[in-house]
Amino acid sequence: MLLIFYGKGKGKTTAALGTVFRFLGHGGKAVVIQFMKSSNSGEYKLYKKLIRCKLDVKWFCLGTEKFINLDDLGDEVASVVTAKSLGFLLYEYPKIVEEFRPNIIVFDELGLALHVGLIPADLTLNILNNFAGNPELHAIVTGRYVPKYLRDIADLITNCHEERHYFKKGYINVKGLDF
Repeated sequence: MLLIFYGKGKGKTTAALGTVFRFLGHGGKAVVIQFMKSSNSGEYKLYKKLIRCKLDVKWFCLGTEKFINLDDLGDEVASVVTAKSLGFLLYEYPKIVEEFRPNIIVFDELGLALHVGLIPADLTLNILNNFAGNPELHAIVTGRYVPKYLRDIADLITNCHEERHYFKKGYINVKGLDF
């Protein structure tokens, strides 16, 4: 099944990773691919602890320590993230799927990466069409924005809507809540 968690509200990655933890609890194999995110997040730090428990999960952070300036996609950071993302999807992703054979794959922030044009739509559709309507293999796509062509093939869509956010009170990037 193809699941999408998108919107301007908080909780998209949290919902995706909660689903992964549920899946791992049932003995499944999972892959988490985080576009535009570095390995400095709390979730990646937990992953490093999870692999010591010999859980069947693989995790890939395709961002850099600096976040992309969405107003300047021609800068060095955007170029590095684009190269890492495209190279991963074209060359590493097929090998991982074939050799590791995960049951669930999270494409975290793929929606935003597509929205700003870091990854080609046709490549993404070729990958995600394998999940839509497939009860044996699952993918979750997250991101503030997810293109309509992906929402059109999704089996589940959850729009995370913001009613109130502590960012507006000046609390930005709270450790443990936001990264």
